[in-house]
Amino acid sequence: MSLERVTITIPSEILSAAKEAAEREGLSVSAWLSRAAEHAAKIEAGLAEAEVVLAEIGPPTPEEQAWVDGFMELVTQPATGVSAASEHNAA
Repeated sequence: MSLERVTITIPSEILSAAKEAAEREGLSVSAWLSRAAEHAAKIEAGLAEAEVVLAEIGPPTPEEQAWVDGFMELVTQPATGVSAASEHNAA
């Protein structure tokens, strides 16, 4: 993978938070921001693909949407001592 040097401008509060997060994970700020950008790009690509699929098959039924909403609620909750996925699978 080739690397390129870029100059970016971000709010100082965001930079401070990124520095703290990078330090907690033992990463350089550059590596942390690179990983965050990669993650965001994958999310955007997935959302774009979902729009294509929905254009082909139409919107979800209310039941399907309720399932998606429940799943997203589950996977976006902060981790606790016991994983939410384990609790969900046990139910």
